[in-house]
Amino acid sequence: MKKAITFLAFGFLTLAISAQETFEIPWQIGTNGSDASVTIEVGDTVRWIWGDPQPHTVSSIAGSQEDFDSGTITGEGMEYEFTFSEEGTNDYECQVHPGTMFGTITVETVMSVDEKFAKNISVYPNPSTREITIFSLYELDTYQLHNVLGARIKAGDLKGRLPQLDLSSLNDGVYFLTLHSGSTSTTVQIIKK
Repeated sequence: MKKAITFLAFGFLTLAISAQETFEIPWQIGTNGSDASVTIEVGDTVRWIWGDPQPHTVSSIAGSQEDFDSGTITGEGMEYEFTFSEEGTNDYECQVHPGTMFGTITVETVMSVDEKFAKNISVYPNPSTREITIFSLYELDTYQLHNVLGARIKAGDLKGRLPQLDLSSLNDGVYFLTLHSGSTSTTVQIIKK
């Protein structure tokens, strides 16, 4: 009996640790590349949310690990979601706007929250002369910017999943940007030109 209870407790703990998540991608003309590409784990869901009134699709491309297709949907705020169940790479596009709307969903077997957060941060343009945009699947809270000697140059709040940070007052060089979302954080290298 004691072994059965221990086994059940371990099973529930495993389920709690590997809780599946839903990630949102704003889907509108011009959304492509890193803005439309995420790395998730098996069982996670991606929800595309129409950001303009144009007709769009979310359609897997030949060679993708899994097949999915929203059909044509029109209207700002409309949604399509798909839960990925197989490890692999899934290239997709809007069949109405294939040249400007495309991305890749990479599915891995198991990832920690920290790994998911770190793999789904992109900063662009990098290098930058003035301002950078930060893309994250997770809601960002705060940031810290350090120089190569480890001295903190800037720090502050970041709100949203697509905030911008002004670098115009910095000298040219390499910096390290630490981004926080709740108790999770990651550091990325940025270059100011």
